[in-house]
Amino acid sequence: MKQVMTNHITREYSGIVLERFKHLKEGGKMGDLPEYLQHESFIRKGDKKTGGPNMRLYRLENAIPSLTVTAYIFNKFVHPTEDRYITPREAACLQDFPIDWEFCGTLGQVQKQIGNAVPINLAKAVATSVKEFLISSNYSGNMKIASFFSGAGGLDIGFEKASDDILNFETLFTSDIEKWSEMTINSNRPNWNFLREDIRELSSEEVKLAIGSNPDIVIGGPPCQPFSVAGKQKATKDPLGKLYSDFILQVKNLQPKMVVMENVYGLTQVKSANMIELIKKSYSDIGYEVIHKELNSADYGTPQKRRRVFFVASKNLNGFKFPNPTHFSQPNLLGLPLYVGAGEAIATLPKPKLKKRYTTMVTVAQAPKKSKDNQ
Repeated sequence: MKQVMTNHITREYSGIVLERFKHLKEGGKMGDLPEYLQHESFIRKGDKKTGGPNMRLYRLENAIPSLTVTAYIFNKFVHPTEDRYITPREAACLQDFPIDWEFCGTLGQVQKQIGNAVPINLAKAVATSVKEFLISSNYSGNMKIASFFSGAGGLDIGFEKASDDILNFETLFTSDIEKWSEMTINSNRPNWNFLREDIRELSSEEVKLAIGSNPDIVIGGPPCQPFSVAGKQKATKDPLGKLYSDFILQVKNLQPKMVVMENVYGLTQVKSANMIELIKKSYSDIGYEVIHKELNSADYGTPQKRRRVFFVASKNLNGFKFPNPTHFSQPNLLGLPLYVGAGEAIATLPKPKLKKRYTTMVTVAQAPKKSKDNQ
């Protein structure tokens, strides 16, 4: 029976949108287009282009990783060779999701799940370091995982893929507040025991009941919007910016062997609060050592340049090492593979299904006529 590929639908474009696509070269952006095709946010004011946030168009490149995939890239990222925006399935490929992983919900909810996910190859690299540390500490067999802020499950899939015959990671509890995350997890991994509940109201006893014991490992990525460099970086002034402390409270109550917490790299650059020191103190107060490192997903084979900060905590971290890069942007003496290009990652996908014709209400402006002086 032929497998049906989900989340792989496109539209037919016309008008000024299609004209922009046709004029956009690989790696090209809105500002590279002829001025008559540029969005109004890019119109010159004096000698400057405003370059506003509304239409930051970008055509993916075949041999180069994409820019960071976010929940709002679907009217931004253009297919490397076709004159259309990428589909959710293609964006999921840029996040390393398996092609049979089904995202549930409306189009906007699907986009949010994909954009907010941890790239799976990056998660796998960190999980492999955790595995090697546990094995060196004489652990083996099944390691039970409790996952918070689980989203679409990217971090959990990474741990799943890092498993081997010596040590096997098994997610037995997942949690988030979003209905569509619940639908996605239950559609793909019903054995992950999803519970839709706010972490501030979630009892640690509920977690233990789902697992049957205390978890060996706790993982999760508290909401990143308060720390993102693309936002206002309100940090702990935003209620969402305090959820890391609720995550650490779960760690205190559950007493796992290891903890992995991830967030945007902007967390290290927040001016209103020293988030690194706050997080370190919070772990220290409950008897855990913690180290952190910023990692780039492209260094681990993801066809996307995405920087994330990972915190790893345990009561004794002596000997733990973050993963070394497995891919490089340039040829190297170690002979390791080069970065995976965005176009390379989506090239094996079939043609997307055409949903319906998409017609813009804006007509294409005419190119300015050449004067005799410049002919």
